[in-house]
Amino acid sequence: MSRLDIYYRAFKEYRRETVDEAVCEKDRKALALSNLDRDVLEATKYLCSIREDWIVAIEEGLEYVEKAVAEERQFIRTNGEVVPIEKVKKISKDSVEHLAKHSDLITHIPEDGSNDIIPDKLYMVEKLSDYAVYENRFLYMLLCYLNDFINFRLEKIEALRHSYDGNMRIFKEVETKKRMLTIKATVTESRTDNPYPVVDEKSAGLIQRIKDCQSIVNALLNTDLMVQVAKTPMIKPPITKTNVLKMNNNFKRALALYDYVATYKDDGYTYEEVHSDFTPFAENVADELAEAANLVAFIAYKFGNGIDELLDGAYEIENQRRKELEEQKLLDKIKKLRKRALESGKTMEEYMVLLEERNRSLERDSEELQVIRQEVETLNRKIDVFNMERIELNRRMTELQGVIEEKEQEIVMLNQKYLEDMAAAKAEHELAVQNLNAEHFGEIQSITESHREDLANAQAEYEERTRALTEAHEARESELGGQMRELTERWNAVKDDLSRRDEALAAREAVFDDEKQKVVDECERKMRGLEKSCEGELAARQKACDDEVEQWRKENSFIRAELDGMRIAQGLMTPSTDYSSRERFVELEREFEAFQRFFKGQWKITKKEIKREVYAESRAKTKQEDNSDSANTEL
Repeated sequence: MSRLDIYYRAFKEYRRETVDEAVCEKDRKALALSNLDRDVLEATKYLCSIREDWIVAIEEGLEYVEKAVAEERQFIRTNGEVVPIEKVKKISKDSVEHLAKHSDLITHIPEDGSNDIIPDKLYMVEKLSDYAVYENRFLYMLLCYLNDFINFRLEKIEALRHSYDGNMRIFKEVETKKRMLTIKATVTESRTDNPYPVVDEKSAGLIQRIKDCQSIVNALLNTDLMVQVAKTPMIKPPITKTNVLKMNNNFKRALALYDYVATYKDDGYTYEEVHSDFTPFAENVADELAEAANLVAFIAYKFGNGIDELLDGAYEIENQRRKELEEQKLLDKIKKLRKRALESGKTMEEYMVLLEERNRSLERDSEELQVIRQEVETLNRKIDVFNMERIELNRRMTELQGVIEEKEQEIVMLNQKYLEDMAAAKAEHELAVQNLNAEHFGEIQSITESHREDLANAQAEYEERTRALTEAHEARESELGGQMRELTERWNAVKDDLSRRDEALAAREAVFDDEKQKVVDECERKMRGLEKSCEGELAARQKACDDEVEQWRKENSFIRAELDGMRIAQGLMTPSTDYSSRERFVELEREFEAFQRFFKGQWKITKKEIKREVYAESRAKTKQEDNSDSANTEL
């Protein structure tokens, strides 16, 4: 039984003694209803969301790691040593060849003249299986890395899931005529072993898969092969990609798994806080806390008055009274049983048999009742869980409602901005139309004024020439009608021009939008060109760095080769097993290649110098012969 169960049973027994007592109930209700606004109970737990990608990668990779371990790759190691002839177990070809080169191992010849020559010592070769190959050491390193990788994340996830932070504050004041009680309590608790995490079936399933991967890794580390490999020095990155790691599918997939976990920098999980607020207290919470507060007040009162012995005496008296009462009840039951047996006309034994049968029936009913009670308790716990989930859902709904309100306000602001922008554009357009109308109105007004002057002149001429100029007046009237038609046509032309300008303005807006889009496209094209240029430059610089590193590596190999050559010339270096390992032999090959390149280049220069010297000597010899011939001729 857990500690929590013990406390719960003790509290239930305590409540059983106090719940039905009127005095206790009165005190409990007074405390429960006091200062409700100052009661606080908050709890925080954590809900982990585990990413499944790294679990899937490990599960898929472990399948191939198991197959690679099952291959048990090995190589035969040959050990040879000179031992006394009596310790030689097997003679091989190597033993005969060694004896032919070391005749000093034969120290005596048989005196009987036989041809059987037996050496005193002989070279014995022993071939042993060695599992410490590079590939097996890589598997051991990978399994150790996986074990640390999984354990680190599993511990973090479990610690978060089982974390609990609780904070409770209560302040109670109860005042009567003869008593004043004040209780202040603060309970703050933080723990990482909470056995009741937030219910999440998906996370529980993923955690089980992680634990399964962990079990597989531990099982592989405990295989005989890995136990033997663990005795050898562990390899360190970077990993040398041998032919087996490149070509063997099992080892190739194991290498891919190593590359994945080595470059995985994420935590592999996320979490969110789940807050529970029980303020104000529910009726059952307030009732139980008041019960606990009464117990605290009782303990303080008991020790404050020093009445331990008195209370112990009263406790024993009450226990004796309850015992006597139970005995009296038992005697009363026996009397009733005797009376019922006599009234039924049965013997006491027969009646006891019937009573036992009834008791067994009642026991069965009690067992069923107990099962029903357990089911009820289980349902109550589920109801509590559902209530907590309902509270959490209400909290999330409140948060989402706040987000929705913020988005709605943002939409209103965007709509308002859109309306303001449209109003500004409309006002600008109307202003342009008004400007155009004002411009043309001035022109129309000037034409009208000119027409008025002409009319006045015609009227004056008409008054002067009334009857004598009737025909001229009619002609003028006709002319004026033509002018009126011209003015009308001009007015219509102005209206058409205004319409065309409106259409041109709209076309200019469309052209502006097109040009804007072209500018944006051009900027994007230039950005893509810059990105490609930067990528090319970066690749070129990377290649230059790689070439420089390769040149330095070649120079380093040549310097090492030159140094080894000097050591060999000085007798400080001889062939040994120091270069028999794969890594050292590859390095030796690099030194040999560097020396070959140097030799070829130096030989070209040397050949040129030899040719130059031979040619100079030939020319000198020819010149000397010519000089001697001329001297002979003079003589």
